Parts: sequence; C-alpha cells; structure tokens
Amino acid sequence: MRKAQTQAVTLVLISGIVIALAGAAYMWGKPMIEKRTTITQFTSAVRFMDELDDRIVDIARSCVTPGACEESLSLPIAGFINVDPANNTITYEFVVTQPLLTEGEIPLNTGNIGEVAAYGETPGVIMMRGMAKEGVYRLVFTLHYRELYNDRQGRGYRINLEGSGTGTGRILITYSGSETLSNQGWYGGDLILSKMDIQVV
Repeated sequence: MRKAQTQAVTLVLISGIVIALAGAAYMWGKPMIEKRTTITQFTSAVRFMDELDDRIVDIARSCVTPGACEESLSLPIAGFINVDPANNTITYEFVVTQPLLTEGEIPLNTGNIGEVAAYGETPGVIMMRGMAKEGVYRLVFTLHYRELYNDRQGRGYRINLEGSGTGTGRILITYSGSETLSNQGWYGGDLILSKMDIQVV
C-alpha cells in the first residue's frame, strides 16, 4: 500500500516538473517564434510588392491596346490593400505580433526616392513603415509611381494609377491606354502617361 502511494506521489511530482519545464520553455520561446513569424510575413510582403511593381511596369511597357493586358495577384498575408489615384499610390497593410520598425519610413527598392528621377531608374518606389498603437503592431508598405524624365527627349514618363477600392483578397491590373499631356512634365516638357486600372476585390 505504501509502495503504491510512493509511486503515485512520484508520478505527480514528475508530471508537475515536466509541465513547469514545458511552460518555462514556451514562455521563453514564444517571443522568438513570434519574431520569426513576423520576419517571414515581412519577407512575403516584400516579395508581393516587388511582384506587383514588376507586373504593373511590364504591362505599361509592353501593352499597346487598352483592355488587352490583365494581371491579378492575391494577397500573401491577410490584410488590407488600398488604391489611391490622387497620390498615385498602392498601400498594403497588415498586423504583426512583433515590431520590426516603429519610427520612420525606409525605402526597399531604391535609394533615390525623389518625386522625379532620371529615365532608366525604377518608376515605382516601395517604402515600408511600422506603426504601433495600444500593443498592436502593423507593417505598412506603399508603392508610389513617380515621373521619369528623359533629358535627351525633353519629356517625362509616368505610370498613372486609376481605379479604386480597398479589400482583402486580390488586386486586378488592367492597361487602360496612354495619354500625352502637353507641357505638363516636371521640367516643362510633355508628360506621357501609361494608365493602369487597379481594382481591389
């Protein structure tokens, strides 16, 4: 009888020690797991923004017939994407469990973030910023299209975003034609627009 009681007590003690160790390991490892998850989400979002920019630029360069060229992309992480034609910008935002950046904004694909750049530079500037509010961390990515100025031709080129919408699913890209604006370039020359209809569904 006494031997059976000793075995039961030993089992309870061992179980308690195992549970305590598992709890301690979880509490110690949880921040590391969350940090790794956040880094994975960041990497996926950067790839998505790069691919979105590549597809828009490829369509703008190669398509000549309005409505003939279309592409679509699905969001890799649950979040919100918004098209803002007034600022010629697409914004992608989602919640993360760990902060990566809480102040300022950093460029991801170019060191030249001026509103006008030389022809041959990247037309789209991808920026990232982090936000923290009441313990909730967010990563915000923006893709902004600027004018590229061709000094030899004396005119500028710009991808112009049209359309609208805020959503959580897919983004649809359609070429909707080109337009030349006389004497409306940054340096006074003509500005040639490649118009892209962007819809969020």
